[in-house]
Amino acid sequence: MVTRNIRCWHNFLDNLLYPPTSNITYDGVCVFTLSGYVEYYDGCFRNPSDDTVDVDVSQFLCIFQQLTCQEIQREKAAHQEREAGNFLPLKPALRLREYVFHIVSATFTSVFAVGSGRSRGLVLEKLPFGVIVVAFSTPLQLKETFARINTACAALRR
Repeated sequence: MVTRNIRCWHNFLDNLLYPPTSNITYDGVCVFTLSGYVEYYDGCFRNPSDDTVDVDVSQFLCIFQQLTCQEIQREKAAHQEREAGNFLPLKPALRLREYVFHIVSATFTSVFAVGSGRSRGLVLEKLPFGVIVVAFSTPLQLKETFARINTACAALRR
């Protein structure tokens, strides 16, 4: 018996990975829980030699943890009517196999990173049940890819 949550999950991934009105393909998609358990992985996140996940998800979770801590420090400083102290800087880069992606923008629920030459990129979205990481390369662009992923994730944030 397939539960409502599983149906919702499968519909979400199908809509994201295989949009009915487009021929968009991503280099890879990885979804994991907030505790680091990998729920789904495909494409560049898959280790070709033994069909296991080939990424350290803790680096992605660490970014969102740092953003949360910074926001707590800002709120605390605002309530104490003082200048917010020096925040620990965000980890400036993420690794995916041999590629290094530099973070260009980060919010409480989204992180965008691009590779050298801006030919590859990552979009991370924090959702109530976990984190989705989408890797893409040219001809896809960061703005278009983020808009597509953000639209797909919006229904899950409600």
